[in-house]
Amino acid sequence: MKQSQKLLESYFPIASFIAAIIGPQCEVVVHDISDPERSIIFIENGHISGRRVGDASTDLVLKILKAEAYREEQFIANYKASGGRGQTFRSATYFIKNDSGELVGLMCLNIDITHMEVAADWINSILQGGSLTPPAALGAPKEEKPSTEYLQGNVDDLLQHMIQTVLGRISIPVDRLSSSEKIEVVKELNEQGVFLLKGGVSEVAAALSISEPTVYRYLQKLK
Repeated sequence: MKQSQKLLESYFPIASFIAAIIGPQCEVVVHDISDPERSIIFIENGHISGRRVGDASTDLVLKILKAEAYREEQFIANYKASGGRGQTFRSATYFIKNDSGELVGLMCLNIDITHMEVAADWINSILQGGSLTPPAALGAPKEEKPSTEYLQGNVDDLLQHMIQTVLGRISIPVDRLSSSEKIEVVKELNEQGVFLLKGGVSEVAAALSISEPTVYRYLQKLK
């Protein structure tokens, strides 16, 4: 057994311990970063996000790998994440490093706070003298909250989410983007770790209506 695998497996009982303490609304995941497309090697309460062992990394995991943020920190905590079914999570990630300080995996906690937010809105409306009926109960749209992670185990869905998030911030239709503007899109997607996934180049090429060799050429220009 490789040392890195042995190290990661030593976190499995810790993950189970944390999930048992916090309860069924807390998902705990162990990622093996050596294979981003099948990085989940252990999960407790996976019913929350719908993910399971063998599923892919998240967009945040890919960003961590590209930015190497783990070199200066041991963990990141108390950030928001969103689920494929519209849930909101309060999340944290612990960086699992070997004796040389190299990152080999991650242990991630995701606590589903969707219903807590609805309850908090309702309580605030009472305290402020507003309507006693939570807006969500009437089907009223809630204000969209920023999210820093998307919990989705399917690689194709993850790629589409990352690509469309970047394109969604551009006011110009894709077919009217100049070459330099497309290079900027490729640059941002590269910084987010899209090309760490095997299908990244082909999906980006299709989204930007360019060839795969053109994507590789753009990436070369960014070096």
